[in-house]
Amino acid sequence: MKSKLQTISAVIASLLFTAHSTIPSPSGKINMSKNNDSIPTIVNDSDVDVLANGLKLEAARQFKKFIAPQNLQQWQTRKNAIHQFIQEKTNYKRFHNLPLKYIEHKINKLEGFELKNITFQTRPKTLTTANLYKPEGNGPFPAVLVMMGHSRNGKFYDNYQLVGQDLAKNGYVALLVDPWGAGERTTEHLNFEYHGSHMGGHLIDIGETLMGMQITDNLRAVDFLESLAYVDKNLIAATGASGGGNQTMWIAAVDERIKAAVPVVSVGTFESYVMNANCICELLPDGLTFVEESEILGLIAPRKLSLFNALHDSNKAFFPSEMFRSHRIANQVYKLHHAETNFSYQLFNTTHGYWAEQRHAVISWFNENLIQKKVPQSSNYATLPTLSQSTLQVFDEGMRPQEVLSTQAYCQQTAADLMSKFDPKKINRDRQLLQLQKHLQIDFATPPKYRSTKTSINETWDRYDLKLPNGTELLALIANPSKAKKFKLIFTTDLPKNQLNDTVRKYRDQGFAVVLSDLTGLGINSSSVGRNFDNGLPKLHTLSRSQHWLGRSMMGIWTEQIAHLASFIKQNFNPQNIEIHAEKELGVASILAATLNEQINHVETYETPISYLVRQAKLDSFYSQAIHIPSIINWGDLPLAAALAPADISMHSLRDIAGDSLSQSDITDAQEEIASLKRILKSKSKIKLLH
Repeated sequence: MKSKLQTISAVIASLLFTAHSTIPSPSGKINMSKNNDSIPTIVNDSDVDVLANGLKLEAARQFKKFIAPQNLQQWQTRKNAIHQFIQEKTNYKRFHNLPLKYIEHKINKLEGFELKNITFQTRPKTLTTANLYKPEGNGPFPAVLVMMGHSRNGKFYDNYQLVGQDLAKNGYVALLVDPWGAGERTTEHLNFEYHGSHMGGHLIDIGETLMGMQITDNLRAVDFLESLAYVDKNLIAATGASGGGNQTMWIAAVDERIKAAVPVVSVGTFESYVMNANCICELLPDGLTFVEESEILGLIAPRKLSLFNALHDSNKAFFPSEMFRSHRIANQVYKLHHAETNFSYQLFNTTHGYWAEQRHAVISWFNENLIQKKVPQSSNYATLPTLSQSTLQVFDEGMRPQEVLSTQAYCQQTAADLMSKFDPKKINRDRQLLQLQKHLQIDFATPPKYRSTKTSINETWDRYDLKLPNGTELLALIANPSKAKKFKLIFTTDLPKNQLNDTVRKYRDQGFAVVLSDLTGLGINSSSVGRNFDNGLPKLHTLSRSQHWLGRSMMGIWTEQIAHLASFIKQNFNPQNIEIHAEKELGVASILAATLNEQINHVETYETPISYLVRQAKLDSFYSQAIHIPSIINWGDLPLAAALAPADISMHSLRDIAGDSLSQSDITDAQEEIASLKRILKSKSKIKLLH
């Protein structure tokens, strides 16, 4: 359903951009309201999603680059590079020497197995909640790490706990760990929440990834299984469905202690993740710039691996057709190891999920490929009862210890540690600006001359088709540029049509030439495909995640476009002042653009955050998914960007990164922080923070 509030871009795209000629004839000029402030038609309507199609084409081109290695020596070199890339981009960590601090909180003896509700340490001062299903007897038993998909209640979800029960009844120790941010690891104990979207985004801001957090947890889960006297350390396997199948692939790829793996309804291609419905926990930042899923599967060779996919899966990323594309290339790696028989797939006449048919098949496969023992197909496959949440939960409500960290708590602790080590006195301005561009994943430099095409729309407005140095095109509407010595660039995401016209009129009455432009993902540059997938998620979730796969961030794209637009204005009109009016997350991009481009004289923001530090993480944040910037807090956060900017900055109606309004006390503290940074940096710009 469309929002009652429409963005500038939406106003341009859906209210005013009707299917007229791009250049109106003199007799067909648009009737303008008072002072000719109304925004004219400048493009034709189109049913083609240009942005989505472009990104999909880029992903397809990347897929074609990943070919099977020709020999083992070549593969070993490539394998080492991929491992290094995964570690660098996910920032997963190995804590093999960290004490496990294993505690059995509850034990239930059930029919055919014993259920232990446990915690163990996955990283320093961080515990995870889990269920351990142990068969009857003394062992040693083979063990299976079972990873959850996107059930908000984690290990409590019926289909996942039934995997644990089935495995235990058939002689396997099964460990079910709550995924980071799900089950008993949510912000408020037993108040289940989705661990992706902004929760995963806040991790990106502190230099972490949700994928990396889960790989770290799962590495420690294998450490834990190895520590159990009744587990055969040489017979540890992994499985999971959907997001859990994704984790299965990653843990098997990075940990050779996993001897056999069955990812269920999860294997396809990384290409198919672009502009599709997938979670941030399935995001390898910059992944498609370096690797494809076939090569991740290849990392598991020559160990045993079987891909279980569903014939009626609704997600293209997990279609059997996509799985076959990756299987074909990965199979070449297995052939180099003379281990083709260790790599297989099975298709199921089911929908997306870990159903009884898959459970029984995975046990049969483990029997044959992990313990190499033929077991009758009818063994212990009776219909199982699901267990109650109270039976499975580790802690009573409200009794969870602080060491079971939520994403919110982890982000707060990590950011505090990062900021405590930050010494502004050691800042080298040029180096700091280069590092900022690295975090934004851009390389901003003003070209000698911009390529552009001008179209006169009417006596007030001109359209400029601007070619940026990276080859992309940016359309801009400019009102009366020849009559002004100062320009106002307006960027907003939620301004109704009448307010937009009022804003334009206000600035034109003040003598400004007004500049409007739809940045990537907004208005005429938006994606209907992305909006369809974003239902129930933050705006621009699909687009932002897709850009990360391709080596970019939305905030970096916006920052670069704003900075280039300002330089273009300076080159072509040589105004005395270039000022920006920006709202919400576009205010962040405008401040960052002013930090990198000294031709911007003043930035005025509305309802923009002053910091990326998390006070309260929210799933329904005020901002879109585009707000997040890789490692921005590691760099120094927004107050540093504001202090480094040569432009004057006025910030109105300040908010925190979740969109909550700041108190006057909060604003005073932020003002003092920026003033301190400005003194150290000897900055002469004026910065005002207003309630």
